[in-house]
Amino acid sequence: MNNIIKSLTSFVGVLALFWSLSASALLLGPGDADVVHDPGSPNPALDAEDVAAFFGTSALSLLYKANFEGGEDGSYQSFYSTAFTGDPNNALITWDGPDWIICPECYLVVKDGSQPQYLYDLGSWNGQDNLDLQGFYPNQGAISHVAIFGKAVSVPEPGTLGLLGLGLIGLVRLRRKVL
Repeated sequence: MNNIIKSLTSFVGVLALFWSLSASALLLGPGDADVVHDPGSPNPALDAEDVAAFFGTSALSLLYKANFEGGEDGSYQSFYSTAFTGDPNNALITWDGPDWIICPECYLVVKDGSQPQYLYDLGSWNGQDNLDLQGFYPNQGAISHVAIFGKAVSVPEPGTLGLLGLGLIGLVRLRRKVL
């Protein structure tokens, strides 16, 4: 019985540590792009099918998009926000929670109206770290929008996991009283 309590206590401790970790930033610039797409002017926005073709995959969907002029879109629009700075030639995408994107396959597109579009493979991004986009279109143009496409995997929210852990602790205590 003590081993069960110790295991549950360790589990709750690991969860607490996970929640206490603050998000760090993934710094990306034009030189870090996996693909630079320049169809000339006008430069139409890439959609999920276009991005999938560049990376040799299929069935992507729009997870998050933020426009410089305002407005957000995508299935995770309520969980992220973007601050544009400079001309704007910088953008900071931050996770606001509670849900986040889990990326077995995720791709970021940084776009200007008439300049090349930069595409990044975010497969190793944890969905909670900030995406710090720096130095885009410094002498001409500006970021018009940023978009994340992917095959997101849904996971339980941290609150749900916490309730599950508390329920298990309650069951162990109840069993202990019965015995």
